[in-house]
Amino acid sequence: MSWCGAIVLNVVIGIIQNEQEQYLLGLRPQGKPLAGFWEFPGGKIEATETAYEALCRELEEELAIEVLSADLLFDYVYEMEKKIFFSVWQVKHYRGEPQPLAADELRWVAKPQLAQHIFPPPNRRILQQLGVPLCDC
Repeated sequence: MSWCGAIVLNVVIGIIQNEQEQYLLGLRPQGKPLAGFWEFPGGKIEATETAYEALCRELEEELAIEVLSADLLFDYVYEMEKKIFFSVWQVKHYRGEPQPLAADELRWVAKPQLAQHIFPPPNRRILQQLGVPLCDC
């Protein structure tokens, strides 16, 4: 998809918390762009699906879980060499135990420790929205 000559990507992100209010992160695998960065699970929205449908599909493909309910938290745009439209969802209920099908590792992280992990630059907005204090380094 392009917008005024720019490449546009539509991406969905799932924010998943456990009973201890820890957030689920995945470590980007070796051999992929941004390998070694931590991220919230998600992926590209296909042309024929809604953001919610993409969330369900991506989390099944990446984590082997079935999303039962989720709420849209917010949308935002990140611009670099391409425009990325992010749709960020809070996964309320799911079935299954998350498995690292698309990540080198999965980790449950408490909010105060999120800032100690290295995220891709577009994820700073998500961390800010979650109330994670970030340095300007």
